[in-house]
Amino acid sequence: MATGTIFELPVLERFLAALDIGVANFTLCDIRDGWSARFDACATASLHYCMEGSGALVTQGGERIALTSHSFVLLPPGTAYRIESSTSLPANETRHGRLTDWPSRETVPTVQAGDGSAGVATACGELQLDTNHGSDPFNTMHRPLIAQFDGESGLKNQFVLLLAECARPGLGSRALVEALLKQCLIMVMRRQIDNAGTELPWAAGFADKRLAAALEAIFERPGSPLSVERLADIAGMSRSAFAAQFMKAFGQPPMSMLKLVRLRKAAELLATTALPVAEVARMVGFSSRSNFSQAFHAMHGMDPTAFRRRPGADR
Repeated sequence: MATGTIFELPVLERFLAALDIGVANFTLCDIRDGWSARFDACATASLHYCMEGSGALVTQGGERIALTSHSFVLLPPGTAYRIESSTSLPANETRHGRLTDWPSRETVPTVQAGDGSAGVATACGELQLDTNHGSDPFNTMHRPLIAQFDGESGLKNQFVLLLAECARPGLGSRALVEALLKQCLIMVMRRQIDNAGTELPWAAGFADKRLAAALEAIFERPGSPLSVERLADIAGMSRSAFAAQFMKAFGQPPMSMLKLVRLRKAAELLATTALPVAEVARMVGFSSRSNFSQAFHAMHGMDPTAFRRRPGADR
């Protein structure tokens, strides 16, 4: 496998966008000294950023991860956990469900355990992704991914400023924190790719120059007449080896990924331009409007014309 630091942020962002990956169900966890809070497992991977203080995140398997200011933890799907203050043996514990159980109407939902001295404060969320049109790229995780963002990442100052805003939350605070958590996720993925993806097969796929070249072609030229053979040529691999390696790395066949990217691009064009539907179909690589409409309906739950006319559409 060809490895090395070949990461380009736009390609990873496009990959996450194609799979419709975001951060949802943001919650602040304020765990006071001598306390801990236990949470049920999330169906998807969960993200945890220590905003201030010190403590630990302990997984259901007993792995103990130290939390200090600006440390970040990505937990595998299906992992229950507890967050505790730095006290070696917290005397009190509260139990909570998943992060999704907290009222969405709150600008910044907060879970507080205890009322004593400050212990550890974390920003938590869970990945939101559409698995109806692809697999969960994080379901192959077996261990937590851990990173520290108090160096040159630029995130430290943003979160320091955000602490003051969270103390006096207003409209937009929650969306801002969720965006920063996604930025953390992208930076962790970058480190995985730069290290040849030791924990995630699809990060290893990005680190393989051959697969990365084919994936970039899908993102850059979704309307081109790409085929498995053509993508294999771009990758410099045999058809069978390319198809097998792409499936192993990204969890779906190359033509499924191409179709997904084409239909996401089509939705963007329908929402932001007045181009005729037939022209949109042609631009994203469909040879007929009827085939395009059927595929679009299967993914988005409505035909292209209805999608364009839906409430809230840009045009």
